Amino acid sequence: MTGDADYDFATNMRMHHQMGVDMAKTELKNGKDAEMRRMAEDIITAQQKEIAALDQWLKARKKP
Repeated sequence: MTGDADYDFATNMRMHHQMGVDMAKTELKNGKDAEMRRMAEDIITAQQKEIAALDQWLKARKKP
């Protein structure tokens, strides 16, 4: 933690979303349930958009 609440939030949420994408990819690779596979696809789409927005925000700011 840097002490900058906004920066720390963005950094940690980016990691959180990336973990969600990674888990969803594992579901697509190994999962069999159609509902869970659809959910995984939706999670990947949504979380990748969030990651891109967080990356853009972080890039525009200096690391504390």
